[in-house]
Amino acid sequence: MYKYLYLTEVEWSVAWINGGEIPISLASTYLNEERDGILTPDENLIHRSEVDIRSLSPAIHFENIKNLNMSGCSINGKAIPKINNASLYKEDGLILSFCNSHDDEIATRLGKSCCVRISNIKELYLSINKQLGVKGKMGDCKYTQGHNRNHFLKSVEDEWQQEFRMFWAYPKNAMVTIPSGLGKLLSIYN
Repeated sequence: MYKYLYLTEVEWSVAWINGGEIPISLASTYLNEERDGILTPDENLIHRSEVDIRSLSPAIHFENIKNLNMSGCSINGKAIPKINNASLYKEDGLILSFCNSHDDEIATRLGKSCCVRISNIKELYLSINKQLGVKGKMGDCKYTQGHNRNHFLKSVEDEWQQEFRMFWAYPKNAMVTIPSGLGKLLSIYN
C-alpha cells in the first residue's frame, strides 16, 4: 500500500529515498489559531463526548478532564445534558503524516515542494517503533462535522488532505533513521 509524503524542501527527500536521519515532531508543532496548510486549531486535542463540553462554558468550564460522568445536574434551574465517559484534554506525541494519494493540488495547498512515494509503510512504522522504544498507532484519518477529535479524527475542513498518520505517545521531538529503499521521488513542484 503506497503512501505519499509531501516535503517542504526537495533535499529532504534524499533521506527518504537513500535512507538517513529524519526529524519527527510533536503534534503541538502543528497547532495554530487558524487552519493553514498543515496547521490546525485542534491538533493534539482529544475531545470525546456526546455533547460539546466546551458549549457548557461559562456556566461550567472544563479543562483537562478524562472519563467525566454527569447525570441529573442543573445550574440555576437549567438542565445540563447527561454526559457519559467524556474527555477533553490535550495529548502531545510524535506524528508523521502522509497522504493516501499523489495529487498536485494537495501539494499546492500544503505549500510543499516535492512528493515522495513510500512503498512499505508498515516497514517504516515498525522501524520507527523499534528506534523510539514505543509502539505507535497508524491509520487513515477520519473526518467529522462534529466536535469530537483525536489524533485520527479531524475536522471535515481537513478532509482534502486525505491523511494517513502515525502517532507515538512520546514526550519530545525525535530523530530517527529511515531504511534505504522505502521512498521514490515522484514530483518536484515549483
